Amino acid sequence: MEDGVDILSLSIGPSSVPSGPSAFLNVLEMELLFATKAGVFVVQAAGNGGPSPSSILSFSPWITSVAASIIDRKYSNSIILGNGRSFSGTGLARNIPTLALVY
Repeated sequence: MEDGVDILSLSIGPSSVPSGPSAFLNVLEMELLFATKAGVFVVQAAGNGGPSPSSILSFSPWITSVAASIIDRKYSNSIILGNGRSFSGTGLARNIPTLALVY
Protein backbone atom coordinates (compact mmCIF):
# COMPACT_ATOMS: atom_id res chain seq x y z
CA MET A 1 0.00 0.00 0.00
CA GLU A 2 2.88 2.33 0.74
CA ASP A 3 4.15 1.76 -2.81
CA GLY A 4 0.90 3.14 -4.24
CA VAL A 5 -0.35 -0.06 -5.85
CA ASP A 6 -3.95 -0.20 -7.05
CA ILE A 7 -4.27 -3.97 -7.44
CA LEU A 8 -2.87 -6.81 -5.37
CA SER A 9 -2.96 -10.19 -7.10
CA LEU A 10 -2.22 -13.22 -4.93
CA SER A 11 -1.61 -16.78 -6.01
CA ILE A 12 -1.94 -18.03 -2.47
CA GLY A 13 -5.02 -18.96 -0.58
CA PRO A 14 -6.44 -21.03 2.20
CA SER A 15 -6.38 -24.82 2.12
CA SER A 16 -9.29 -25.05 4.57
CA VAL A 17 -11.60 -22.76 6.47
CA PRO A 18 -10.74 -22.56 10.18
CA SER A 19 -13.70 -23.04 12.49
CA GLY A 20 -15.36 -20.14 14.25
CA PRO A 21 -14.36 -16.49 14.08
CA SER A 22 -10.67 -17.40 13.86
CA ALA A 23 -11.13 -17.76 10.07
CA PHE A 24 -10.98 -13.98 9.73
CA LEU A 25 -8.44 -13.27 12.46
CA ASN A 26 -5.32 -14.75 10.87
CA VAL A 27 -2.55 -12.44 9.69
CA LEU A 28 -3.17 -12.86 5.95
CA GLU A 29 -6.91 -12.15 6.19
CA MET A 30 -6.33 -9.08 8.35
CA GLU A 31 -3.75 -7.68 5.92
CA LEU A 32 -6.09 -8.27 2.97
CA LEU A 33 -8.83 -6.45 4.84
CA PHE A 34 -6.50 -3.52 5.56
CA ALA A 35 -5.45 -3.38 1.91
CA THR A 36 -9.07 -3.35 0.77
CA LYS A 37 -9.96 -0.62 3.26
CA ALA A 38 -7.02 1.42 1.88
CA GLY A 39 -8.55 1.25 -1.62
CA VAL A 40 -6.44 -1.59 -3.04
CA PHE A 41 -8.38 -4.05 -5.23
CA VAL A 42 -7.40 -7.51 -3.94
CA VAL A 43 -7.65 -10.54 -6.22
CA GLN A 44 -6.91 -13.99 -4.82
CA ALA A 45 -6.52 -17.24 -6.73
CA ALA A 46 -8.97 -19.78 -5.37
CA GLY A 47 -7.56 -23.26 -5.77
CA ASN A 48 -9.52 -26.43 -6.37
CA GLY A 49 -9.61 -27.31 -2.69
CA GLY A 50 -13.30 -26.77 -2.09
CA PRO A 51 -15.59 -28.94 -0.07
CA SER A 52 -16.61 -31.09 -3.04
CA PRO A 53 -15.38 -31.98 -6.55
CA SER A 54 -15.48 -29.05 -8.97
CA SER A 55 -15.62 -26.50 -6.17
CA ILE A 56 -13.22 -23.92 -4.81
CA LEU A 57 -12.41 -22.55 -1.39
CA SER A 58 -12.75 -18.83 -0.85
CA PHE A 59 -14.34 -17.21 2.18
CA SER A 60 -13.11 -13.62 2.51
CA PRO A 61 -15.98 -11.28 1.62
CA TRP A 62 -13.65 -8.30 1.06
CA ILE A 63 -11.63 -9.81 -1.79
CA THR A 64 -12.38 -10.98 -5.31
CA SER A 65 -11.66 -14.65 -5.91
CA VAL A 66 -10.79 -16.02 -9.32
CA ALA A 67 -10.51 -19.62 -10.43
CA ALA A 68 -9.93 -21.68 -13.52
CA SER A 69 -11.49 -24.93 -14.51
CA ILE A 70 -11.06 -27.78 -16.92
CA ILE A 71 -13.51 -29.93 -18.77
CA ASP A 72 -13.22 -33.53 -19.85
CA ARG A 73 -14.04 -32.81 -23.51
CA LYS A 74 -11.77 -31.86 -26.39
CA TYR A 75 -12.80 -30.94 -29.91
CA SER A 76 -10.62 -30.70 -33.00
CA ASN A 77 -10.71 -27.13 -34.28
CA SER A 78 -8.62 -24.92 -36.47
CA ILE A 79 -7.94 -21.25 -36.85
CA ILE A 80 -7.46 -19.51 -40.19
CA LEU A 81 -5.29 -16.43 -40.34
CA GLY A 82 -5.98 -13.46 -42.58
CA ASN A 83 -3.34 -14.67 -45.03
CA GLY A 84 -5.21 -17.98 -45.44
CA ARG A 85 -2.80 -20.03 -43.36
CA SER A 86 -4.58 -22.58 -41.16
CA PHE A 87 -3.50 -24.07 -37.83
CA SER A 88 -5.15 -27.12 -36.30
CA GLY A 89 -5.61 -27.47 -32.58
CA THR A 90 -7.95 -28.35 -29.76
CA GLY A 91 -10.95 -26.28 -28.73
CA LEU A 92 -13.50 -26.25 -25.94
CA ALA A 93 -16.59 -26.40 -28.15
CA ARG A 94 -17.58 -27.74 -31.54
CA ASN A 95 -19.42 -26.15 -34.45
CA ILE A 96 -17.91 -22.74 -33.96
CA PRO A 97 -18.06 -20.60 -37.11
CA THR A 98 -14.74 -20.07 -38.86
CA LEU A 99 -13.20 -16.74 -37.92
CA ALA A 100 -10.38 -15.07 -39.78
CA LEU A 101 -7.77 -13.31 -37.65
CA VAL A 102 -6.17 -10.27 -39.23
CA TYR A 103 -3.21 -8.50 -37.68
